[in-house]
This record gives sequence, structure tokens and C-alpha cells, in this order.
Amino acid sequence: MRILIAEDEMLERKAMRKFLTENFSDIDAINEAANGREAIEKVKQFTPDIIFMDIKMPGINGLEAIDEIQQISPLSKYILVSAYDSFDFAKQAMYYGVKEYILKPGKKEEIVSSILRVKKEIEHELKQQEEKRDLIEERLIAKLMHHPLDKEAYTILKNYFSSFKSGFFLVIQMANIPEKNVIQMKLANHLEHRFIVDAVDGRIACCTLAESQLSKSDILMQARKIQMEFGEDCYVGLGHVYSTLDSFPKSYHDALTAAYQLEKMSNRKYGFSEKSDLKHDNSDIVVQLLTEVDKGNEHEAVQLYKDNQNHLSADEHEDFYFNIKRLMEEQNLALPGNSISELDGYEEWEHFIMICCLTLQEHYRSRQFMRKVTTYIDEYYKQGITLEEIAEYVDLSPNYFSNVFKSVFGITFTEHIARRRLNEAKRLIVENEHSLKEISYMVGYHDPNYFSRVFKKHNQMSPKKFQQQIFKK
Repeated sequence: MRILIAEDEMLERKAMRKFLTENFSDIDAINEAANGREAIEKVKQFTPDIIFMDIKMPGINGLEAIDEIQQISPLSKYILVSAYDSFDFAKQAMYYGVKEYILKPGKKEEIVSSILRVKKEIEHELKQQEEKRDLIEERLIAKLMHHPLDKEAYTILKNYFSSFKSGFFLVIQMANIPEKNVIQMKLANHLEHRFIVDAVDGRIACCTLAESQLSKSDILMQARKIQMEFGEDCYVGLGHVYSTLDSFPKSYHDALTAAYQLEKMSNRKYGFSEKSDLKHDNSDIVVQLLTEVDKGNEHEAVQLYKDNQNHLSADEHEDFYFNIKRLMEEQNLALPGNSISELDGYEEWEHFIMICCLTLQEHYRSRQFMRKVTTYIDEYYKQGITLEEIAEYVDLSPNYFSNVFKSVFGITFTEHIARRRLNEAKRLIVENEHSLKEISYMVGYHDPNYFSRVFKKHNQMSPKKFQQQIFKK
């Protein structure tokens, strides 16, 4: 935590510095300014998290300084300090978004409480920023894995990865996928540049976006370390390095192919795909087919099969079938038909491939649906959204949306909204910063009595009793 004390009285500044140092162990640095102009200059050199700002100072006063500082450091938070209890000052401060106002001489408890409230606000904003960044990165990696790229992919790259020079994909194939935070921690031990991870399809896809030109030897060394980090049952397939964003889907395709090959051959644990110079390398054809099916590309998969069906032996057809079976099982999806014995001709195989692709497409759309609906609910659940409104948002009829929602989430839309509101209500009750009536309105219930009835129905106790039980502990 970095703090700036802007106060024209030197003794006041020194007393505040001493108080802060003695009472807060998480302060990284404290700086001082004797007037508003000096405070502005100090902010240019040192970006503070919290600024203690005296209102009455010579030259530029505290409120005028805040006006300029907000252009330089929009995320800085302010605690106003004044010897004057003036409503005009408080009103102006509210205009700048300032919420903390201390009258001199400030009591110890009042100063500590103000800092804790501001810290909590900063932590909440940081969490929101992280969640927003995570969501944007998820959208970017999903786009980079598939042709064609849309304008949004380039916009995200420009806004969040403006120093991008080159990058590549790697795909990790393993039996048991760790939690996403564990994956990120392990990859961060060995990847030297910024990366994005997607681990929802039964495998780990990692996209590195570097600020320099990467070499093949560099990424091979990193892949070797990553493979050792994740363990013996892990295979790390690499895609080639590219400097243009529109080539990234090819890098992902190459990495996915390499991961399939490595697992199948079992003689290497990491590396690039081995493409034969022969016109028809059947093992490579099987891998390419699996890759197209995995992406749900029914036209490409069926055409690839048609072009190569005469070159695939019965054993290779069987190998392809059981790899598709495993791929579908990873997504908890059922194979079309009963067994491989039913596929006794090329037309049956083509139909089988097409149905598998369409099933995976629908699965991926369902996941996108869940993500879109969840994001919308998180943003608007406090505002009393209706089933009709959200159905219109996802471009479905209310009746169809209701059926799809229940099949995906396991409960009705109304039950889901109630749970979301009540979970937030419980969190706010635990924080103990608002009355139960205020909490009722904050989570979207405009009738506190109705809020109490709904709360009791879901939690077998009233909000008041829940509050009493929490604070007995």
C-alpha cells in the first residue's frame, strides 16, 4: 500500500506518518507534500493508493488538487482532512467520488476505520479488474483457437497485449487435469512471457504472447521443463511460433496434433508434430481427423475422410473410433450409435463423423450459452431481471430459454436468481455494514417483508436469526 500525505502543516504530516507507520504493517511507502501543487507533482512520480488530502492549503487547495490528480492517477483513493465542518466541502468532495472525510484533530479509531474502508474498496476494484481481465483472456484464447479470427480478437490484442511481437500455442494432454490456478502457477514457473490458459475441454491449451521474437529452441526448452513439472503421464505438444495473430489457429492445430501424436507413439513426451513427407501418412491423417472432429468442423472432417478413406486400414479405422470415443467421453457426451461394428461402410463412417462434429458443436454452444447467461445474471440480478428479458438477450423464446436453462443449470431461472440474491444477502449480513432493510434493497428485494419470507424459505431461518447466529460465534 502506497500513501501520500498532502498537508501544509509539517507537524501534522509527521504525526500522521508516525501514526500510519505504527498502525499499518502493509504500507510499502509514504510520501509527503506541503501543498496542492507539490501533491500533483509527487503523484506524477509516485502513484499512491491512498491520499490524505488537507482541503485548506496555500495556492491550489485540496479539492482543486484532486481535480488534477484524477487525470493522472484515476485509481487513487482520497481521505479528506479538514478543520472545517463544512457541508459545501463535503458536497464538492462527493462530486469527485470522495467518500471519507475526517475532521481535525482526527481520532485514532476514525482514521483507522477510514483507511480500512478505503482498502476494502481498493481490494474490491482490483478483484473486479482481475475478473474482467480473466473473462477477456478467456474470450481471446477461445477466438485464437479457431479460424477465422474476428475484429474483437485484434481489438483485445491491441488493448491488453499492445507489445506483442510473437507467440505460440502448446497443448498438454494428461489423464487428470489440475485446477486452473494450479495449472497457471506451474506454467508460470517456466514460461518467460505472458500467457493465457484454457482447460475446459479435457486438455490444457496455453497461448503465449511474447514481447520479443521467440525461437524454436527457446520453446522446446520451456516445453521440456513444463513436461517434467506436470509429471510422467503428461504430453506437451508444441505449435510453431508466429508473429501475426491470424496464424495462431494454425499454431493451436499444430500443438493439438503434436499432443495426439506424442501420446499415441509414447516415445517422446514433448515436442512438435512429426509430419511425414509421404503423400499419405496414415497416422497423421488419423490425427488430423481427430483434430477436425474435436473442433466440431463437420465439413472439413467429412471431406478429409472422403479424401483419405481408401488409405485407412481396418486397424486405423478402429484406432480413430476409439480416440473419438475417448474425446467424447472427456466432454461427458455419448457416441452416436451403439458400436464400431455398425460402421460397415464409408457412408456410415461419414455420417458418424458428421454427427460427432455436430454433437460437439452443440456442446460448445451450450458452454458459451452458460457463460453468456452467467455474466448477464451477475451484472443485473439485483435489478429484478425477468425471464423474458434474458431470453431476449440470448435470442431465444422465453419457453425455450426456460427449458434450456433448467437442462444446463439443473434448476429453474427463478430459483437461480433467488439463490444468487440470497447468497449476496448472506455475504452482506456477515460484513455487518448495512441494516437488513438496506440489504433487502441492495440485492433486489423492494419489500423487506417479502425478502424475509424468501430468505426463511431457503435458509430455514429469518435474516434476523441468521444475523444473530453469525455474531454469536
